[in-house]
Amino acid sequence: MRCMNFLALARTEFGQLISLLYKKEFTKLYIIKVFNIQLKNEVIMKKLSLLLLTGLMFAAVSLSAAPFRSQSINGATGLIVTPTAYTGWGKNTFGIDLGYTYLDADKSIGIPKVTVQFLGRFEAGFAYDLQDRGNNNEDDEDMLFHAKFKFHEDSSTALAIGGNIQLLENPSVGSWSAQQVYLAATYMANFFGMPVETSLVVGKTFGKYAEKKGVDFSMGFDLELFPSIFRGYIHWISDFSNYSYSADPIAANVHRGIFNTGARLALLKGGKFKLNIDALFTDVLDSNRDFGFSVCFGTIF
Repeated sequence: MRCMNFLALARTEFGQLISLLYKKEFTKLYIIKVFNIQLKNEVIMKKLSLLLLTGLMFAAVSLSAAPFRSQSINGATGLIVTPTAYTGWGKNTFGIDLGYTYLDADKSIGIPKVTVQFLGRFEAGFAYDLQDRGNNNEDDEDMLFHAKFKFHEDSSTALAIGGNIQLLENPSVGSWSAQQVYLAATYMANFFGMPVETSLVVGKTFGKYAEKKGVDFSMGFDLELFPSIFRGYIHWISDFSNYSYSADPIAANVHRGIFNTGARLALLKGGKFKLNIDALFTDVLDSNRDFGFSVCFGTIF
């Protein structure tokens, strides 16, 4: 009789366990007991633990930022002047980045900016170019509005379309505006064991003083430097372009080749926050080369 009762209870407990696992309602790891008899099958326990940990890892990844994805000079998520095909917070629903760039050109430049991501595919933002051309406090400030839509992403590539509207002030020509549209492609690769993202951009800038027959082109990369040593905290960013961060820049001339480079430090990795610092060198191969820095802080909601 005791044996029959034990088998009946065992069948009941086993059925409840199978039902619980089938419905995926377990949220904690329990030690299953039947009449104080512990489950001792270590193989099954290891598999369950591995499955649980894998699920937790994927959950953590889905709520994390790619720490090296930061604002470019004009606010769009990208390198230095080249936008990438990614948004600042990956597939998260809503995120915001606040940034500031300082460039030590002939006259100093400060560019505060804000970029908002929503629905995992869209981003839009604003940058205020506080130019100082030394013209007795004449109005030199420019306003830069940008937007991007990422329409494709898989494990190694992404594609996006984007553009910006630039409301410009120049003491020589007065007020004018420019508009840029572009297609961006970014793909992952490996360079001597170091992960690298390469971005290509093709576009066109329109405006009264823009190059009429010119085509915007840039290519840049984000290389994770020696990951076994720096653990992903330091990235080398560079881009080569025939356009600058706006059609009226003070740091680098437009309508010619411009090489920019620098280092990006990801001080906060993963989680709900990011803090990136860029040490920049603009127009490195020309006599008017300059240096500067950018700071980007962001979070997701």
